[in-house]
Amino acid sequence: MTKYQRRKLNGLLHKLLVLRDGDYCKRCGRQGVLHASHIYPKGTYRGLEFDPRNLCLLCYQCHLMFYHKHPLAAAEWLKKTFTRTHLAELKEKSLQVIKPDYETIEIELGAEISRLSKKY
Repeated sequence: MTKYQRRKLNGLLHKLLVLRDGDYCKRCGRQGVLHASHIYPKGTYRGLEFDPRNLCLLCYQCHLMFYHKHPLAAAEWLKKTFTRTHLAELKEKSLQVIKPDYETIEIELGAEISRLSKKY
């Protein structure tokens, strides 16, 4: 996958997350510049890199100063914030070897954005 394709998919993901979760930090509620934070790191789990269920919106402070600097506290926060089913599904998917396919991911993200746009 090219750098351009990754950038485009990340833009689609961000748009999807804003539609799905609202334009605020999932942890503290701040608005403004929000980061798409991966529950399972994208460097280790490439198959989950563009999976919207593996992402949530966090502000800069919650993403970099809390989530990355305090992994044990972040793990506890995840358990409180997401359902057991959600986390179990991600764990199951993290064990699979999935090769990201640009075209398929772009179509899936576009369809989900369209579905959520109609909903609101």
